[in-house]
Amino acid sequence: MVSKNISITKDVYEKLVRVKKENESFSELFIRLLSIQRTALENIFGTWNLTDEEMTDIWGDIVTQPSRKWTKQLLEGDKI
Repeated sequence: MVSKNISITKDVYEKLVRVKKENESFSELFIRLLSIQRTALENIFGTWNLTDEEMTDIWGDIVTQPSRKWTKQLLEGDKI
């Protein structure tokens, strides 16, 4: 197994030690924390039903901005 050293401050180390389980390595802790973060974000996607006005306020003219290469189909999740 390849390992890498990272530098963290003492206060970050102490916070990590407090949330680390008794027989858990720091690598296992990081994997657990990252999976919790991803799962939490995935659970909120699609939970807000936007009105047309909210959609316009948020997305505006994003599909017509010259610096963007997005299409309406990409934004709506359709496959090309």
